[in-house]
Amino acid sequence: MADRLARFIEKNLADRKLIIVSNREPYAHRKSGPTVKIEKPAGGLTSAMDDVLNITGGTWVAWGSGNADRDAVDLDDRVAVPPDHPSYTLKRVWLTPGEVENYYHGYSNQVLWPLCHITLDRVYFRKRFWEDYARANRSFAAAVLEEASDDAVIWVHDYHLCLVPQLVREKRPGATIAHFWHIPWPDWSVFRICPQAKEVLEGLLGNDLIGFQIPLFVKNFLDCVKECLDADVDYHKLTVTYHGRITALKAFPISVDYEKFSAMASTRRIEAAIRDIRKKYGLSGYTGIGVDRLEYTKALLKRLQALYLFFERYEKFRRKFTFIQIAVPTRMKEPYLSYQKTVEEYILRINEKFGTSDWLPIVYIDTKVEHKDLVAYYRMADVAIISSIYDGMNLVAKEYVASQADRKGALILSEFAGAADELDGAVLVNPYDVEEFSSSLRKALTMPQPDRERRMDQLRKHVKEHDIYKWIHDVLHEIVDVAEREQNRSRYLFDHEIGFRAAISQVQPFLFLDFDGTLAPIAESPDKAVLSHTMHALVTRLKDRIPLAIVSGRGIDDVRRRVGIEDIIYAGNHGSEIWSAGQTLVSQQSSPDRMALEELLRRLSSALSHIPGVLIEDKGVTASIHYRTVGIKNLADFSDLFNRIARDYEKTFRITSGKKVVEIRPLNAWNKGDAVSWILEQLGGGRTPMYIGDDVTDEDAFQVLKGRGGVSVSVGGSVHADYYLRRQDEVEPFLESMASLVGAGVPSRA
Repeated sequence: MADRLARFIEKNLADRKLIIVSNREPYAHRKSGPTVKIEKPAGGLTSAMDDVLNITGGTWVAWGSGNADRDAVDLDDRVAVPPDHPSYTLKRVWLTPGEVENYYHGYSNQVLWPLCHITLDRVYFRKRFWEDYARANRSFAAAVLEEASDDAVIWVHDYHLCLVPQLVREKRPGATIAHFWHIPWPDWSVFRICPQAKEVLEGLLGNDLIGFQIPLFVKNFLDCVKECLDADVDYHKLTVTYHGRITALKAFPISVDYEKFSAMASTRRIEAAIRDIRKKYGLSGYTGIGVDRLEYTKALLKRLQALYLFFERYEKFRRKFTFIQIAVPTRMKEPYLSYQKTVEEYILRINEKFGTSDWLPIVYIDTKVEHKDLVAYYRMADVAIISSIYDGMNLVAKEYVASQADRKGALILSEFAGAADELDGAVLVNPYDVEEFSSSLRKALTMPQPDRERRMDQLRKHVKEHDIYKWIHDVLHEIVDVAEREQNRSRYLFDHEIGFRAAISQVQPFLFLDFDGTLAPIAESPDKAVLSHTMHALVTRLKDRIPLAIVSGRGIDDVRRRVGIEDIIYAGNHGSEIWSAGQTLVSQQSSPDRMALEELLRRLSSALSHIPGVLIEDKGVTASIHYRTVGIKNLADFSDLFNRIARDYEKTFRITSGKKVVEIRPLNAWNKGDAVSWILEQLGGGRTPMYIGDDVTDEDAFQVLKGRGGVSVSVGGSVHADYYLRRQDEVEPFLESMASLVGAGVPSRA
């Protein structure tokens, strides 16, 4: 898998500088007496990202936290790493002690961390936290800008750096910026309590791509954007369009280096280490393992409560089962100090209640255990317990699985950890239900060996096939795709109006206009869409000066009635119908397609009838399924039911998602691009086409214009349009400008 990643990087990122941005650095210089030591964090992600930059070169921007870091850098705060064979640059960001306290310990870990883990009683907000969080993010952004050209690929990590993407975007609009959010993203009912909800979301929407651990977190983010910002949220395409920019979202479940853990676990050294551990702690019988940061979201107290109840209920396991809890203190401030004290007191309580002179139920280790030694605990343990009350992923679960070389262990996993979405074969528990939790531990310990091996084989197969290198490959592959789309992305029209006007003044234009979302604002339901009096007058003025066509997804009669202007051209049903000069020129309705469409709509009507807000619009040749007024809690149900039925018709219909609408069209029916081509050939008179539209169905027309020297304008952003307008209310002033332009010298219809 690592070799495949290396080949992908060499092929796709050789010509673009890659910049990694994270709070924590991959190498730290620390003074130890008179000497300086270089420390490398043991985390799997840090190690894997280090491998990536060793291949690509580039820069890693991070906080210089080592006490000798300043002595190691050059005048530009850079140092070449790795120390033994330098292949990329580490760019260090300096933070004052006050900024570290407020940005890191304050806003990051007392606001965002408990908020995203839904431990709201622990959220503690101070104004200075936010001020220094913003200041620190500006420092990180400034460091990135010193390193990044306009075509750089920038990969930001985690919740410490929410504002960096937008800050960088303002200065490097052509850069490709991606962000991976390692922790959970909560739903709107939780996130709304964030005092800076709007600022955090806007900062993240500076990204081209945001990755989350599981699909639920993607949906939660979309819900928050929908409720907080005036943005176009597409639940089918998983995109947000905000101020003319499109941000894609996707789930990328993170993983571990399977081969590394599995290989270490299979060595004789590990077998010897297991014997030493058993001897040191006097272990016999079954053993269990828990490996956690000393962190309240890991639910150590719930785990201990379940263990207390386990030993109380199942006496036969006393002296026959020992649980080893490795809990590493990493944030030695409140509330973690109090939490540590409570955990240690509860362990003492269990050991005093059930222990004997030669056996302790709980072995407590409160110092860091290196991975090379941790693997011995993983392989030895008959059961591992991960009991998080909420977790982005939890890599301990995957480390344990990868280390189970003899396949004898069982994994008990909280259903609230992101890993529960992936790891079929684990025994899932609700950590709040301590009785069931204790019963699940008994189930895991008494599970027949063939069942344990079958489950562990299933788990190991998944982790092997979805390791950390596949994760990096998948994210980088998506980033490369985004970068390619960015190269074709349109420009904001009002920033280029002088050049646009100069180009238009040299040609004879033929104007094509979409209706919904372009001439008229998007309405909650299609029957409520109205063309304003001023827009009606403006279109009338334009059609008297240049040829003009309305191209809409609506049925031909519907769009004609709503526009109310007779002597122009209309294309309805996405181009399947064309009307001009009092007669229908093109109509593509066919009996087989119509019968299939009626059948599909009947099935959808029946399946979706219980969901409030769904509107099925039958337009004859095509159909639209509107869900703009469907409540957030019903969106997943709607999407699941629709997709399940629609799959049966993939060979008959083209099904595309628009702005809170799904369009259903026969595969052989014309699209808007076909209609524009026909109109230009039959009625265009050699004029230069200009098309304004807002939806995915308009992309077909945008592509047609590229081959005809035309000009395309998208409302809200597009991959194929030449220009974009940010919002529908910018269409009218633009058309006013167009009307004055054609009235001042552009050749008229005559």
